[in-house]
Amino acid sequence: MNCHKVVVFVFILLGTFANANKELIIDLKNQKIYAVENRVIMMVSKISSGKKGYTTPTGKFVILEKKKHHISTIYNLPMPYMLRLTNRGVAIHQGYVPNYPASHGCIRLPKDFASKLFYWTPNRTTVHVTRNFGDFNKTLITYEQFKTMQDQNGTKAISNQKLADNNITDEKPDMHTLGF
Repeated sequence: MNCHKVVVFVFILLGTFANANKELIIDLKNQKIYAVENRVIMMVSKISSGKKGYTTPTGKFVILEKKKHHISTIYNLPMPYMLRLTNRGVAIHQGYVPNYPASHGCIRLPKDFASKLFYWTPNRTTVHVTRNFGDFNKTLITYEQFKTMQDQNGTKAISNQKLADNNITDEKPDMHTLGF
């Protein structure tokens, strides 16, 4: 019996660490959402947050529930690809996204992005809702910057390997295998 509890605990612990590197940052000032993994911005989209009188709450949340086909119990309207942030009705979901705050407190996303985000984001993902994105942006890099860094590091490694190989043998390298 105790062995079973240990196995369950380890499974939960590993699952927590496996998802710990993903987070969402919602920038209310600029009406954008950033999907971040290991401090790299993987996806960005425009949003529509709460309008005057229905302000979207700021703070740190976690995704409490995911539901692909959700119907609002308050407004009796569909909210596809729903990611629940509070028990009082605030969620991230597909909806109409003009270039300004227009919701009743939820964070609306364009359809294509809502679908991608729904499948990319696990339950219990941390969500930061802020009016000051600059606090987060200082430590983030874009996916393009990340790929450039990867490519540069990969190219250096290949170049160093080519030099090492050239020092070992007098044979000329096959230009076709080097990508020329």
